[in-house]
Amino acid sequence: MAANQLLFIPCSIENVSTRKDKTLKITIGTQELTPDKTASLMTLWASGYGVMCFKGEQFSHDEQEIISSIKLSAQDLGAKTPSERLRNTLYVLFKDDSKGFQTFDAFYLHHMEEVINMIKRRLDKRV
Repeated sequence: MAANQLLFIPCSIENVSTRKDKTLKITIGTQELTPDKTASLMTLWASGYGVMCFKGEQFSHDEQEIISSIKLSAQDLGAKTPSERLRNTLYVLFKDDSKGFQTFDAFYLHHMEEVINMIKRRLDKRV
C-alpha cells in the first residue's frame, strides 16, 4: 500500500490526552485486523504523518469515494513549509547562542543574508 492510499478500519478512540505544546495525543484501538490491513497500517504508520477521518459509524461507499477524491498538500497535513522550518531552526539556534544579537529579528536577518550570499557565491562560480 502506498503512503497516499486510504485505509478504512473500524476503530474506537480509547484515549485523548493533551501535550505541553497544546497538541493532542489520540490512542486508537481496533479489533483484530487481517494480515493485509495490518501490513497496510504499518506502512502508513512508517510514513509518519497523515489525516484521520473519524465517524461514529461505518462510512458508506459514496462517502469513501468522496474522501478518496480529496487531494491534500503537505501544508494541509500540518507540515511546515521549508521557510518555516528554517526560521524555526534559526530560532532554536538563537535561543542556544544569540551571538550577541539583541533580537531574534536581527539574528534572523543576519543569517538569512549569509545564506543568500553563500548561494550567490555558488552562482558566481558557475559562470
